[in-house]
Amino acid sequence: MPEPTFSERLQSVIDRDPNLTVAGLAVKAGLDNSALRSLLSGRVKNPRMDTAIKVCAALGTTLEDFMSGAFQAGQVPADSELQRIRSLLSELSPRERHLLITYGEGLRDAHRPGSEEPPEDDG
Repeated sequence: MPEPTFSERLQSVIDRDPNLTVAGLAVKAGLDNSALRSLLSGRVKNPRMDTAIKVCAALGTTLEDFMSGAFQAGQVPADSELQRIRSLLSELSPRERHLLITYGEGLRDAHRPGSEEPPEDDG
């Protein structure tokens, strides 16, 4: 049996959640309602990558978890902070993502054992 397509998985998620509508999801994802309707109707077979990422972020998951089935199986916990981060990432340019990742790695590394804390400014 072939793996479900993105649109088939999305339709399944919408069908199972009575509080989720195509229009509501489009707004949350920052997409035009017609883009999602075209995808769900079959007129568009596969979404553009940025569209798929935005839809997944609006659902509170990643494209990888969505397509692997982990999201639909409930194996990915809904975490509002992670949802905010994913949503933010979907709105950034590649350069801005790179800057954010670099900043995040710097924060992480600053808290690792053995890293020196910068001297406090008495200024």
